[in-house]
Amino acid sequence: MRAKKKNTSTRDAATHPHIVPVLLKALRVFAAIARGETEPTAKGLAVTLGISPTTCYRILQSFLAGGWLRAGTGGTFGLSLALVPLMHPLLRHELLIDTIREPLTALARTTGMTTKLSIRQGDSAVTVFVASSPRPTAISSQVGAVFPLALGSSGAAILATLPEAEAARILDAAPAEAWRYQKRAAADRRVQECRRTGCCFDTGSYQPQLHTVSTTVQAARHGLLGSITLLGFPHDFAPGLRPALLRELKFTAGGCVRLLESQGLTGDLMSRDT
Repeated sequence: MRAKKKNTSTRDAATHPHIVPVLLKALRVFAAIARGETEPTAKGLAVTLGISPTTCYRILQSFLAGGWLRAGTGGTFGLSLALVPLMHPLLRHELLIDTIREPLTALARTTGMTTKLSIRQGDSAVTVFVASSPRPTAISSQVGAVFPLALGSSGAAILATLPEAEAARILDAAPAEAWRYQKRAAADRRVQECRRTGCCFDTGSYQPQLHTVSTTVQAARHGLLGSITLLGFPHDFAPGLRPALLRELKFTAGGCVRLLESQGLTGDLMSRDT
């Protein structure tokens, strides 16, 4: 186990020469404590994560000194409430997720497809909520996934709300991974499609078998809150099925906006990650 972890760290360092290996180890320690996946002691974490006991101990003491961790009984560690002020930007999005949870879950049930909410973070989009498909075989998505706005329909929907010059800058600066399965013209077409119709389809720019359709959650007075996406296989988006999918998607997005505005939340939830 330890050899495997060590080789992985070495490979990461070789692939990304500007990273700090010990910082990656520290992040793994912190994440393990936050998720509660293992015994939160120096020894338990060192064994499970394949980190030397000395390094693990120093990492824990550093987080303790910084106020990110607190010492518990029996040599255990837990998250500190001193983290709360750092979490305020994320708590804003928790309000958004709590409000749209039921409409997106209902959309997944109605369409039989996985549904997700993405928000802008700089030149990327982040998946902050996923309602899984009720089907035994379906496309899945992961909360916390980060991807360039140049990829997929969810990114294009967000780009469509931006000034043309800003959207062009983001596409110009997109990493090489964004163009593995698509040309720049395809990304431009999706953005223009969403500007014209309020929705856009993607036919495999992220992975060839992953097809999507997205629209925005956009409040009239406060701007972009995020994009809602249906994810499926190519046959899920056959021409005869598309009109019904668009109706359900737009209906859900409108319902989400009305819920947010009725609770007076849109001003606080508006994406500020420009």
